[in-house]
Amino acid sequence: MNKKIFIICPPNKATGGPEALHQLGHVLLLLGFDVKMLYSKYKSNPIHPFYKSYNVPYTYKITDNADNIVIIPESMTNWIARYPLSEKKIWWLSLDFYEILMNSREKKKNWIRKLFVPYKHTEYRFEPNKTITHWYQSQRVKEFLLTKKLDNEIAYLCDYVTELFFDNLPETFTKENIITYNPKKGLDKIEKYITLLPQYEWIPLSGMSREEMRNTLRKAKLHIDFGYFPGRDKIPREALVSGVCLLTGREGTAGFREDLGIPEKYKLHSNEMQTENVTELIINVMNNYEKVFNEFIDFRTFVMNEKQNMIVDVKKLFS
Repeated sequence: MNKKIFIICPPNKATGGPEALHQLGHVLLLLGFDVKMLYSKYKSNPIHPFYKSYNVPYTYKITDNADNIVIIPESMTNWIARYPLSEKKIWWLSLDFYEILMNSREKKKNWIRKLFVPYKHTEYRFEPNKTITHWYQSQRVKEFLLTKKLDNEIAYLCDYVTELFFDNLPETFTKENIITYNPKKGLDKIEKYITLLPQYEWIPLSGMSREEMRNTLRKAKLHIDFGYFPGRDKIPREALVSGVCLLTGREGTAGFREDLGIPEKYKLHSNEMQTENVTELIINVMNNYEKVFNEFIDFRTFVMNEKQNMIVDVKKLFS
């Protein structure tokens, strides 16, 4: 393939989406493709420190032509109209941010722009377009895309847990009575258990370096996430690699076995989140960690192989 590949990404931003985009750039480089990050805004230092190790070159501007492939995250589909000639790949890393950010952009437009630049010319609402192909990261998005009339077949592509969590990964873990949680997700549903179960050390995964988070997870027995899963969230997968059991809700992608393939009894419907039931599950995990973690081995193995699977899938997509 002689085409040039450009991956649109916000600059200097550390969230799951930008990391996935940099991982894709890294894999494409490994496979010998001509690829660059196309940062959406100028910044003197656009590469977040977390992603410097991916070593993907970058640019701020490209010329639209049929020899380009432009990869666009679903949160930035307003960029589609800028490149009518280029081949475009929309990578759906979540479903929710597409509509949320599209509506947010429209609200921010002043009346002059709304008058002279019609909505349909700046935002993408699945208009017929043979230059667009869709990739889905989750089963949830796949089922959504199958409800649309598209010009090209959809394809699966998932990111992976960064190599940092595999560095010096022990075969067996020395665990402590630690429970981790993400304070940005579902904290209101977790706080009561922090009070009810003070015999355990509850550690919020915030304000840490990546190394500190990894080291904390390697000591923890359980990670709880009762929040919403917009995509295949990274922290639960990082926890699995680190030998941690999971207890989650079922909102968003967490409700799909293909996206979060842990045992069903550790994924709770809202009507199953009675205090007594949740407390019993937590205590059982903490008292019987080795036995319970064996129940997570199958999905952990899947997560452990995500990078190799991504390399295979990228080869197929660009063959």
